[in-house]
Amino acid sequence: MNQLTESRLLSAVPAQRTGQPAPTRVAEEGTRVAIAALAYDRSPRRAGLDDGHVRALAEVLPALPPILVHRQTMRVLDGVHRLRAAQLRGATDIAVLFFDGDEAAAFVQSVRANVEHGLPLTLADRTAAAARILRSFPEWSDRRVAAATGLSPKTAGAVRARSSAEIPQSTGRVGRDGRTRRVPARPAPAPEPVAPAAEERPVRVRGAQRAADAGTANRPLDLQRLRRDPSLRFSECGRALLRLLDLHSITPATWKRIADNTPAHCATAVADIARDCAEAWAQFADHLDERTA
Repeated sequence: MNQLTESRLLSAVPAQRTGQPAPTRVAEEGTRVAIAALAYDRSPRRAGLDDGHVRALAEVLPALPPILVHRQTMRVLDGVHRLRAAQLRGATDIAVLFFDGDEAAAFVQSVRANVEHGLPLTLADRTAAAARILRSFPEWSDRRVAAATGLSPKTAGAVRARSSAEIPQSTGRVGRDGRTRRVPARPAPAPEPVAPAAEERPVRVRGAQRAADAGTANRPLDLQRLRRDPSLRFSECGRALLRLLDLHSITPATWKRIADNTPAHCATAVADIARDCAEAWAQFADHLDERTA
């Protein structure tokens, strides 16, 4: 194992509930374990293995890095496709690295490893993983859960909100740096006004919706101003950003027409990719918000 691989594994180790780094131990290079001694259930991949990916890995097996194994349970945390590829080639043992920690920390490590390299986890996989991590580590901040699962902090917060009945609530959040920060209490929502019995209740537009509608109406003007901005027009990254914004700045009616004309047999794959693209844009937006905060 090269130093870069070892460094990535060590830096990805999740923190325990106390905020301190979870213990880990990396096996010496060349350590091999019998495949029959390994378990590979409880994967964050809900759809199971990709047979095509296994066959592709089997063709380049000698160049693949060791798999990651939870020492206490001998369960594969990262590298099930590599393990199956080894079996396909007739191997009876495989090179491993060991992770030491409890089951909850081992699951976080499994998700981190699968997010960072190899066959990507789907958005559904990552969302389900975030819910499970929050049940085990309810005091983790949204940004910390997002970093472990490859989601945006906003999406991690939405997962927390949807699963609030299953997740213990606390007044503090442990961030990626291990520090605990107080979560301000949310005021109780104001009661809805009761409409007079003899009058028709008026239809109200919430402030957030009005702001969203106004923002959408101003998008073409915003885009025109960005196109004229010299700092974007005369830089490679700026021009790439403008091309992406132009490509995605189409009307809802156009999106609907494209969706209606997408072949049915391609719909699921296109939908999954579209959700991944939307998640990437959300993470990009969160990064910009952090810079301007």
